[in-house]
Parts: sequence; structure tokens; C-alpha cells
Amino acid sequence: MIYNENSLKYPVSKESILIFRNDLIEQLTRRNSILKIFYFRLILTIPFFLFFTFGFVNCSDSTTYVIKNKKPSVVSNTKGLFAGASKVDITPPPGLPLAGYSMLANTEKGFRTKIYARVIYIRKDQHSPLVLIQTDLLSGSLLLHHKLAERLADKTDISLGGIVLSGTHTHSAPGNFYENNFYNEFAGNKPGFEKEWYEFLEDRIYNAVLEAYQSAKPARIATGKSNVWGLTRNRSIEAFAANRNSGIEEIKTEQIYEAINPEMTMIRVDAKDKDGAFKPLAVYSTYSIHGTTVPSWNKVVNADVFAYPERELELKIKEEFKTDWEPLHAVSNATHGDNSPDYREDMQGFIESKRLGYEISKKSYELFQLLGKKLNSDVTYSYNSKEVDVYENPKMGDAELCSRPVAGTALTGGAEDGMTPVLFWLPFWGEGWPRYIFTGGCQGHKRTAGSFFQYIVLAKKNFPHRMILQSARIGDTALLAVPFEVTNESGRRFSNAVLEAEKLRTTKSKEMITQTSVLSCTNGYFGYTTTPEEYSRQHYEGGHTIYGPATQPFLQAHLADLVKQMPSEGGKESFPDSWEFQLDTKRYMPEKKEAKGNRELKESPRLVLAEENSEKHWIFRYKDVNPSLIQFHQSLISIQYKEDKGEWKTLQQDGRTVNDSGTELDIRLQGNSSQGMSIYEVRWFNPEFHAKRKYRFTIAPRGTEKEFYSPEF
Repeated sequence: MIYNENSLKYPVSKESILIFRNDLIEQLTRRNSILKIFYFRLILTIPFFLFFTFGFVNCSDSTTYVIKNKKPSVVSNTKGLFAGASKVDITPPPGLPLAGYSMLANTEKGFRTKIYARVIYIRKDQHSPLVLIQTDLLSGSLLLHHKLAERLADKTDISLGGIVLSGTHTHSAPGNFYENNFYNEFAGNKPGFEKEWYEFLEDRIYNAVLEAYQSAKPARIATGKSNVWGLTRNRSIEAFAANRNSGIEEIKTEQIYEAINPEMTMIRVDAKDKDGAFKPLAVYSTYSIHGTTVPSWNKVVNADVFAYPERELELKIKEEFKTDWEPLHAVSNATHGDNSPDYREDMQGFIESKRLGYEISKKSYELFQLLGKKLNSDVTYSYNSKEVDVYENPKMGDAELCSRPVAGTALTGGAEDGMTPVLFWLPFWGEGWPRYIFTGGCQGHKRTAGSFFQYIVLAKKNFPHRMILQSARIGDTALLAVPFEVTNESGRRFSNAVLEAEKLRTTKSKEMITQTSVLSCTNGYFGYTTTPEEYSRQHYEGGHTIYGPATQPFLQAHLADLVKQMPSEGGKESFPDSWEFQLDTKRYMPEKKEAKGNRELKESPRLVLAEENSEKHWIFRYKDVNPSLIQFHQSLISIQYKEDKGEWKTLQQDGRTVNDSGTELDIRLQGNSSQGMSIYEVRWFNPEFHAKRKYRFTIAPRGTEKEFYSPEF
């Protein structure tokens, strides 16, 4: 029988009643999102004071990390250019808060596209290596960066300053892994540092870096850039128009497609295969697009728009070059601060995410092919990294940050791709309501969310204040890494300042820096940086520039200084000898529980037809081990087919194996069952239809549970 999404039928059982209840709650939650706004407003008015007071009391458990800045124990003495790469699955179990949409986000129930960390290790001669780590997370983390460096120092030649840890800025992955309490509290829908989740990330990424280091091979590198138009739009055109050099006197609709950063920057790394030929090992790309194609009401972990260019280029390389290794494509965000994905109105979701992602994929492949002609084993690299505690050193050049970070009311209203209902349109709360009087203070035109209560309930010590700033050069390309979401014009000013600084560099490299790319959300998270002019308009980006209007000039001065002092090859760094972080903790990872039951079918596969902004899919429900044992970071689901009386085979669709490492399978926790078991719902989106074929869902073994199959359909 064919059903639509609103005509689901369940057998009468305790599990069915539980599932029905959960579905009902989900529908009511979606339709009553206004309740979330009520709570959000509580935070920002007088009851806000009481809410936070009790909130911090509830976060009384804490975890302390003491980290030492260790020097690497290994000194590499190889001759020539070497590179290694590794990719690791970091998909969490069900139950973690999603980060990016703050209180409007949801607690995830499963995943649609797995999230990964991708590592590229580069070393030449005896120089300190450069390690690029890209994660499908909201951002990097200073705590994670420093802990990785401490552990890696015991077994590798990797120095702390040579690690560049970025996040794609997907809004559909967990947070709660930062070194500061502020963003552990407010990045997602639930507060606190999740220790077990953090340590899962640390262990997985640590082992991936070790693998990349240990597998390093002779390499060749090429760098390049192309322009990709029409996939993004400027979501804050009024603020952009305020820039002294915008050239905009009258705002026109089409200008939202012009006021963006179209540049795609790429670093292609080829390595020597067993047959002696050099083949693509890894690609590192940057592009400016917000990770918001999937909306705030989403309840599954996913890599957002980045899932598609990452996977598509990896698959094309494997098919074309038949490498002995699994090639990887790491995509990081550049100046996406005010650059939103150009999804169609009221169509945030996986349909638009896929459409835009595939367009980026095409452009990635075109640039990748062009770089094949530029590969060179004589490419050099260098980096300069430092840590700045802005509470102790708020001044750089003529720019000085505010001594007290402040969240603005424009932040609470949200941005166009994550609007807070009611507040977004409310005078003095939404975008475009700056102060016009009493603007002489450090925060200038910003309206303080919660007025003076913010200073009482948000302790200064809980805000982020230690930032890593880096300039990493590979060939003629400089990566400018900052822990901020950078607006288009802010990034352009960074680039211009760095290119000028290159002319004044004290030690010249064989290759001059001729192109740059900002790496937003790298090594931590500090909110936004806008130009002073954009800040004066107090759109969402300005309201979330917590250190005031001097933030962009401050960062620009530091980045220019890093380039001026950059060595000709290898690395230079300036960091403290040690750190201590004390974090308020909360547990969201599933409690460890033994599974004593057995897998069993709960509902046979059935087809759900496509509706407006939803894809057709097959769906079935079954019983499996509980979330503490399900191990979503390991392969679980695939689709098999057979023709007539033939054998069952793993399905390939458009040359891609249909399993949970792709983009079309979705699994969600529906509720708990007895004997340590749980009910899960599995969906196959955009399925193949073939009159001579039968299909079935295949579930991989877990613990003592053997491979499990759905009925054929």
C-alpha cells in the first residue's frame, strides 16, 4: 500500500503507541515553535536574570583541562615534499543538541549525511609540517586544537602552530565542545560542555592525524582559484551598502547576487602510488556559503550543503584514477558571514541543499582538473601562528577591542536564514535598529540584549577571549585562519592588507603570495566580524560582533603582521606554555546500557510519495540495540537488490554505492523498547525504481546482533 506522510498506520503495541506519541510531539513542537520564542524573550528581559541564575546553578558540575605546550618528540629528516591524508567518521549517536541555530535548534535523533573530519599532512625536508584538519562541525575548537597538539607531540613531528582546525559551519552538527562556557551555553538548543562527546571527537581526530602522518608519501601540489556565481546571495545588503567603498547609492534586488565572495580556492595534493605514478590524494577547497540550506527545525545530523561537493569529488577521483587509497575533499568556509545559500523561498531543506551542493561540485571538479597541469614537487610552504588573549592584549595598531564582550539585540532576532519568529520583525530587536544616541561607548551603535541584566548574568570570564590567529602559505596561496564568521567586505580588507604586507615581508619565499583565502570558524568560535561601517547598521552580523566595531581592523592588523613576520619555509609560532580551562558540564550522550533483546521488524517497508518540498522515499521501522551501542560512526545501513531469482547484491545508483556514507539514507531513533533495545526508522530517499528488481534494507551487525534484513519490496 502507498501512504503519504500523514496517513501512517501502526500495529497496536506498546512500541507503536510510543512511536505515535513521539510523532505527535514532533508535530506539535513544529507547529508551536512560538513557545521557543517565548523562552528566548525570557532570556533577554527581566525574567532573563532569574532564568540564567538558575541555569548556571543547574550546570554546577564542571570539568577542568590542564594542557601543556609540548615540543614535538620526532624530528623528520626526509628530503623533498611529502603528504599524507586521512578521513574519519565523527557522526554521533542520537540525543545531542544541534549547534548553529541556538535555541531554535533541535536535539538530533539520527543522521541524513554522516559527518567527517578530513586531515591533510604536508611536510618538506626538515621543516615543521603543516596539518590542515577540516571538520563537518559548526567551527573548530581551541580546546580541541590544543589537546590534539599535546597528544600528537609525543608521537609525531607536528607542532601546535602548524595545526589548522576548521569547521564547515554546518548548522546541523552538535556543539558543546568549546573551551568557553558562553558558546557551550548558546550555540545550540541545550547548554553545557559535553565531555564524552568532546573526547569522542578528540580520539577520532587524533587517530586520523596519526594515520595521515604515518602514511605520508612523496607528493606534488598545485594551487588555484576560480569564481562561482549565482549560488549565494548577500543576506545583509543594507549593511554591506554602508561600506565606504560599496559603490551602492540605491539598493536594487540584483545587488544581493553581486555583493558576495564568488572565489573558490583550491589546493590539490597528489601523491606517489604503488605503481610509481602520482595520483590525487587530497583536495582542500574554500568557498563562501553559510551552512544553512537545512533549516532550524531539522532533527538529523548532516553536513548541510558541503556534503555534496565533498563526496562527489572524492567519488570522481576514485573512479577516474583508481587510487590505492580513499581520496578526500576537505571543504572549508571562507567569508560566508553575510553570504547565504541561494535556496528558493520557503524551500530550506535537503532538496535545495542537494541542488546547490551539486552545482558547487561541478565547479570543484572543473578547478581540480585545471590544477592537474600545475602540479609541482618543488612547492614550498610556511606558516606563522600566535595566540592572543584579548582580555590582556586588546590593542593592535590603531584598533582596540572592547574590554567587555556584549551580545546585541540584533543577534536575538536572527538572520534571514534563521529568523527568530516575532523578534526578527520587532522594533529594536531585529535587524537594522542601531542606536542613534549614546553611541560614544566602546560598543558604539549596538543595543545590548537584556540591557544591564546581561552584565549581571553573563560573566565576562565565560566569553571566549583566547584566539588563535594564523597565516599559512602553500605555494602562492595564503590561508588566513580566524575563529570568526567573516563578512565578505571584511575578508576583502584582510586580503588587501595581507597582499600589501607580503611586499614588506622580512624573509622572502621562493613563491610570492598572490592569492588569499580567509578560513572562517577556525580553531575556535568568536561569533562574527563585520567592518565598522557594517557594524553601524546593526544587522545580525553586527549584533553578533561581540567585541565591538574595532574587531575587523584588529584582526586585519594581526593578519598583516603575521605575514610580515612569516618565515620563508617551515613554521613560526607564539603560544603560552600551558592552559587551564574550567567548563560547566552537561551529559547528552546516551547512558551505557546492555542490550538483551533481539532485532526484529516493527513495520514493513512502504513508499511515501513526494509532497511540496519533500522527497519520495521508502521507509521501514525495526528494533535494534539502544543508542549507546548503535555506533553511527560505523557503517550501518545499505540497500541491496536482486533480479528475478538472482543473488542479492549491494545497489549502485548513478555509479554510487547506496549506503549510509552517501546522501540518500536517513536513520532516526523513534523511542526506547524493552530489554535495552530501541526502535529506529530508516528512510531511502530518491530511490531507484526498476520493474525487474526487488530491494531490501540491510542493517550491519552490532555486538552480538547479526546482519538484519527488511522484507523485500
